[in-house]
Amino acid sequence: MTISPTPACRMIRSVVAVLTLTLPATAADTWPQYGGPRGDFRTAIDTDAKPITWSRPFGPGKGQVVSDGTRLYVTSAKPDTGGKSGTELTTALDPATGRTLWEESVSVAMLPKQESFGGDPIQPLATPAVADGIVYTIGFTGLLHARDAATGKGIWQTDLVKDHGAKPVQFGFAASPVIADGRLLVAVGGTYALIAFDPKTGVKKWATEPSEPAYATPVVAPFDGAKTVIVQTRDVLFGFDPADGKTRWSYALPTKGLTNVPTPIAFPDGRLLVSGQGWGGTRMLKVTTKDGKPAVIEVWAQKKVQFFYTNWACDADSVYGFPANAGKRFAAVKLADGEVISQDVGQTDANVLSLGKDLLVIRGDGLLTRGTMTADGIDAVAKGLPNPGRAWTAPTPFGGSLIVRSNLSLAAVPLSTLTADFKAPADSGVVLRSCHVRLSRSALMSPDARLGTNRISRTVWRMTSAPPTAPDPHASAPDAAT
Repeated sequence: MTISPTPACRMIRSVVAVLTLTLPATAADTWPQYGGPRGDFRTAIDTDAKPITWSRPFGPGKGQVVSDGTRLYVTSAKPDTGGKSGTELTTALDPATGRTLWEESVSVAMLPKQESFGGDPIQPLATPAVADGIVYTIGFTGLLHARDAATGKGIWQTDLVKDHGAKPVQFGFAASPVIADGRLLVAVGGTYALIAFDPKTGVKKWATEPSEPAYATPVVAPFDGAKTVIVQTRDVLFGFDPADGKTRWSYALPTKGLTNVPTPIAFPDGRLLVSGQGWGGTRMLKVTTKDGKPAVIEVWAQKKVQFFYTNWACDADSVYGFPANAGKRFAAVKLADGEVISQDVGQTDANVLSLGKDLLVIRGDGLLTRGTMTADGIDAVAKGLPNPGRAWTAPTPFGGSLIVRSNLSLAAVPLSTLTADFKAPADSGVVLRSCHVRLSRSALMSPDARLGTNRISRTVWRMTSAPPTAPDPHASAPDAAT
């Protein structure tokens, strides 16, 4: 049976009866899926919006936090001893306080041939998606759930492996669900490269031809006024018709690469920027027409930088990200010809947000840097560690703040604090230590303050204690209905 309700998914916490401050929804507060509304990790922070500040412990997970403007949604795990099984959690939070509004759980265990990445215990990798009052999640083993965004109540669920012939991905299902034109798009791999579900019922509307699975999230691109669903699999880059899933065009990767993580960046003129393990570098392609049929041509290719298992973001001129084959360097690549125009050492597996003129870079160890990319590297305005733990994903903008996630905690950090003249809000409950240091344009500061030297003086801040108001997300709570 493909579709089934979810009464077995027990709501383990409900505190919706607790009076909390709910921030009004604005466009700046909406981050409905991986990479934001367009999936491109580009945003404009509303500097006039009321900032929020809080931090709380939180379980491990590699997905980004999403928001519908009313609540935050995030997945995590409570692994069993040994790390190969445990409980996957979907949590809704009040963005003003970080308090849990509801939380749902489901038991999971790694499938045959699955393993953890880097020794991490089992945990969700994919980012949720939220639309029209429903939040969608994909777990490590391919369990797809649709839940009521206000209450967490299960609406429908399906198992991508058992019900749809998906091939279990070695390090877990990581491609995030995407909502577009009344369809829930899920990259599965195996029997189908992509499946489109009815978001409200879970009925399969269409499915594509088969392909090997990978980790890249699909993206919908408006090419010449006609939308195309672009999916990067292990060995093929596809362009599908969003109406029926028919293949419009395909482009074979030079080699098979399981770790094809970066979502392709699509431009309105038909250009496509792609990278990953299977590309052996980075390429700019273009979808054009040949003999009356769609065709894909290569604009440029280079092997100097290969964006691997983190995200990337671009502006009008360049793309920015962490290339796995260039050492501990954060790089800028020119969109026009692929020239590597700048590199900044010290950024280990960093993720990035484009904030217009500024970049926001979060390093694997949690170091958050705001600045602009110059020929000498990142000219940092501010750096700091807003919460402890390993950071696997880019922060999520909400109003005038950023929701920063690690494998140990969540924190809301006002963007206004990421300046050289930072002062901790007296009533925030967040205690930050601030000091003036000298930074290097070519070498980023590590958290233990081993600094380079340069004439540029900036501010470093880090969390030294957390507010006592945020409870343990896994602690029991009374039923709000009683």
